[in-house]
Amino acid sequence: MIYMKKSWKWMLMGAMVVGLSLSVTSCSDNDDDKDGRSAEEIAADPYEKESEAADALYRLVSQLSVCDSLPNDWKTATFEPKVGKVLDQSQPRVRTIAVNDAAEAVARYNSLTGKELPATTTSDTYKVDGVGSLTLNVGGAGTIATIDVDVKQMPQLQQLRLVSVSDMGENGTFDGDPYYRFGDVVKDKDGCYWICIRPAYSPNSKEDTHWMSFQMTTDNYKIYTKKGCQQQVYPVNLGVNEEKMQYLAQLLAILVNPYHYDDVSAPFGKYYGGTGLGGLKPDAMPADSLVRQAALWDKNMIWEKIMPVGFKTEEVQTFKDRFKDQDVTFIYEKGNTSGSNLTIKTAKYTGAGAFYKNEPTYAKVTVDMKTIAFDVMKYYSTKGTRGNENYPVPDAFVVRYKTGFQLSSNWLFNPSPTDSIPGVTTVHRFDACQGVQLIGNESYTKEQAEPRMIMAKNGLFYKTEDACKAAGTDPVALVVYVGDSAEVSGNVAYRRLAMSYANAADAEWDVTADRDNVCIENTSEYRKSWEKQNNGIERTQKLATDGHDHPAAKAAWNFKVEGFDPAKYGCSRWFLPTMGQAMMAVKGLDGRVEYDKDNDNWECDLNDFIGQEFTDAGINTFNLNFHCWTSTEYDENNAVNFELEERRGYVNLSIDPKDKQLNVRPFIAF
Repeated sequence: MIYMKKSWKWMLMGAMVVGLSLSVTSCSDNDDDKDGRSAEEIAADPYEKESEAADALYRLVSQLSVCDSLPNDWKTATFEPKVGKVLDQSQPRVRTIAVNDAAEAVARYNSLTGKELPATTTSDTYKVDGVGSLTLNVGGAGTIATIDVDVKQMPQLQQLRLVSVSDMGENGTFDGDPYYRFGDVVKDKDGCYWICIRPAYSPNSKEDTHWMSFQMTTDNYKIYTKKGCQQQVYPVNLGVNEEKMQYLAQLLAILVNPYHYDDVSAPFGKYYGGTGLGGLKPDAMPADSLVRQAALWDKNMIWEKIMPVGFKTEEVQTFKDRFKDQDVTFIYEKGNTSGSNLTIKTAKYTGAGAFYKNEPTYAKVTVDMKTIAFDVMKYYSTKGTRGNENYPVPDAFVVRYKTGFQLSSNWLFNPSPTDSIPGVTTVHRFDACQGVQLIGNESYTKEQAEPRMIMAKNGLFYKTEDACKAAGTDPVALVVYVGDSAEVSGNVAYRRLAMSYANAADAEWDVTADRDNVCIENTSEYRKSWEKQNNGIERTQKLATDGHDHPAAKAAWNFKVEGFDPAKYGCSRWFLPTMGQAMMAVKGLDGRVEYDKDNDNWECDLNDFIGQEFTDAGINTFNLNFHCWTSTEYDENNAVNFELEERRGYVNLSIDPKDKQLNVRPFIAF
């Protein structure tokens, strides 16, 4: 079916598109400024020195305090430190941060100072006039490193002590309900899923959360070769200890058989305080709530998310059955090599009701590297088995452990027990306020965004409107295209386009008084390449600000969504799409774009993609049945627009007079 208006035909699905946002930064390669001053003259300028001090202070307070921008009185302002913990109340100006090693300590110092010191640095001093100094010393009693702080705008901070995680401690106090509960699941920046095996609990002064995962990255194994030995691929950086193994075992036992929960947790219950697990601590969750949460794991398909890579979705039940009454073994600590031996630590649960009743058997299994090759990735990628019953290391699942602090993408701050962990995606959360109601709101980053996903005010992406709103945020735009770098927007390396949920305005393309010239070239040869024109941002800016009067362009250029800052999420400004970008939307939504050389125009068709698919996906509020302007000009009297028609399930491309009142539906690039 082709609906034509003038010489244009464009059939597009009737449902859909949402815009996204992006920030653009331009830089100059010229070291001299516009007045022709040399770098030396600029350095001697007192105003430049003041700017340097402001930049240095902002770099410090944005990491050590809570500061989005410097106030006008920044020279005399003071900022309260928020980084780390005060472990000794007699020294409130000394704060402690956990690091893995000296190299990470130097990296944090570099982040604060803007320096690029090598990881082997042992000491350094950084000074800025009008701000103060930082002094790094690696090593010393009881620390990995210290950073002495003498910044006049932060008088309450004297020293940062950088220590190992084991020296940091977990105790503290907080008010309010913990954000995460026993059995919650999150996804980290590497795409791995983590299960909460112990929540924060204020009455016991426990403010960090504890998480475990069945999934690995390249950081979790090491390849070892030695003359006369077989190559070994053994686990590292797993971070688990025996206590945390107990937490995980208990969680799995309850989630595969939640109706035994009372036997484990209730005073005088069958296994309370038991021989193996010591009973589920009362801070985990009320028994009835956890039983319901376990059932909702099934409803929200959480099991298939957490499984090791070797399992397929259809094998969920097989995976769960391993944690009922079968023997289960875990590889839970890093491997160690000594001479020609490799040692692997395992924890094994055996016997009926193994996780409820029995202490695990902790074993150190030795592999003779002269004759045997061990590969932990085979365990990870083959369902916890290796298929050789005479092999010294038994079938086992590989598990990892992290605290909430370690999961956080903001390594300077301990996550608040009452807030989500920075840098993770909540997949399944028990809502403390709503009882057993769960938020099954799996979200995606902009790098993971695909056509038909919904961009939300929080800068994340969801597959449905319902998931978006369940996460406590509102839709902003619908993703319509994903391409190669610099393909979707001029010379800027954006890869995705989205179209706003909201209409910016009903506006003319331009007013009659301005219709005595063509602002942007549109010859026949130029129109043949319209599908390649992706400079909607530049066109919209020109039409909105370059001495012309184009209401539609201005409405798009000045469009705002309350509570959503495009620059914050690396998105462009809102703009009118070009004809080429509109064609990209058709392609992105599984359509077809072809040039009709006989008629000198383009045909766009979404083929079998019908509007019902949007309804099935839960995209219910995207308004259709209206014409929307593009930033493509046809001639001095006309411009290009497109029509989203829900009833017939396509989009129609049209040429209309510039003084016609049509909708402005901005796009955004990211």
